[in-house]
Amino acid sequence: MSREQAVYKIDETTEDIFRLQRLVKGSVLTGSNQELDSFFGDLKSAIIIVDSEFKIMYLNNTAVNLNIDKDFEAEKGTLVIDFVKKILGRNALINFYENLINRTGVIIEEGFALTRIEKLYLNPISNDGFVIKILLDELYTVSAANLFRYFPAMPIGYFGFDLLASKKVSLRFVSDNFAMLFPFMDMERVIGEDNYFLNFIHDEDRPELLVKIQGLKKKPALLTEFRIVNDEGQEHWYQLIASKFSEKTEKNFWLAYLEDIHDKKIAALEREKLVHETLDDERHRMSMELHDGLGQNLVALNLYLSSLSSDVDQSLTDTCKKLTLDSIMMMKSMCYNLAPPDLDKGLLYALDVFFGKSNEHSALITYHFTAKKVPLKQLSHERSYNVFRIVQEFVTNAQKYASCSNVHCEISMRNQKTVLMVHDDGQGFDLSNVKGGFGLKNMYKRAKLADANMELSSKIGEGTLLVLEF
Repeated sequence: MSREQAVYKIDETTEDIFRLQRLVKGSVLTGSNQELDSFFGDLKSAIIIVDSEFKIMYLNNTAVNLNIDKDFEAEKGTLVIDFVKKILGRNALINFYENLINRTGVIIEEGFALTRIEKLYLNPISNDGFVIKILLDELYTVSAANLFRYFPAMPIGYFGFDLLASKKVSLRFVSDNFAMLFPFMDMERVIGEDNYFLNFIHDEDRPELLVKIQGLKKKPALLTEFRIVNDEGQEHWYQLIASKFSEKTEKNFWLAYLEDIHDKKIAALEREKLVHETLDDERHRMSMELHDGLGQNLVALNLYLSSLSSDVDQSLTDTCKKLTLDSIMMMKSMCYNLAPPDLDKGLLYALDVFFGKSNEHSALITYHFTAKKVPLKQLSHERSYNVFRIVQEFVTNAQKYASCSNVHCEISMRNQKTVLMVHDDGQGFDLSNVKGGFGLKNMYKRAKLADANMELSSKIGEGTLLVLEF
């Protein structure tokens, strides 16, 4: 078999090797760089031409932009061995050396120090030199590399990852600006250690994110938000978009884009907070008007009914009195629900009064409240208010939809955090089919405002459970 045939067998994709022969004579390139660039300049693969003394004679644009080592720059005259040892692991490097010394061709498909490399082809050419072709993952194009190299301040990065068992995620590669986005991370560990990157995600956001990432096996794409916490404990919001890169790639390989949305997210949270504060102020105003206006009128009406002369139909008077008293009780309940005054005495006291009043007003549901020793005195009024509203919303939904006999509320400590659990023994519902009315959405928004982690679970026939951790 001739050398030309051997070359063709090793790398059928590099047909220009034959055309290259006429540009190389001995250890000298007889063709110009322009001619070589016409063959290889814009290829997504890295092309390196080596002379008989193993020195680099030519690199195309992709090879120049590999950036294999910040302290090493491949250029004409550099020994190819110095270049290759930066990208190959020990066993692959020995394989490369053996074929280089024997001047034979080889295809190396594993053992790369850089995860972006898929294959390396070593092809002998007629001057006893070589052409080295390095196939890169198709994401690592020159244009993409330049984008993040020349615009490192862009608030966007990307990475490829595998989904592993036990809810683990292994990052295969990251964009060139990843270290700029996350300077507090060890880039070698980002790729080298499973879940290293995920460990920087906020403890409250990580479980939900892992569930959503694992769901990529069934869904075509993912859009979610989460916080990353640096070494100093500072939180920063990011948005992640993940999807399968290509149907041609293996089943378990995914691409994710990260965008810094911190400023937008904080502004949105502030707007939500302002909306809730405005609504709460309006509720308080309505409560005062009901109490001072309608409430006083109902009390006066009840007094007038009591002073009616005896010649008036007594049954009609009694009916009017009952309706008036019921209206007064209803008005008091509405005032309390709109602006619970007991919160001024703390969350525990307010919840105790709330469930006590609920027992007074309900003949169908029994309410149980248990509070173990929990240090809630330092809890701010704002956080207490939002937690109270979440519990109140849960109870309201239980009254309307659960068909339950009991509602239990318990507060305790777990891992130095306060845990509040509310559950009913009602008919339950399928969470996956819930459209998410205003009440449920409002509960999650209030949980964020209270800096609390909220979990809601329900099963048909087994009731509903709310867990708040703060």
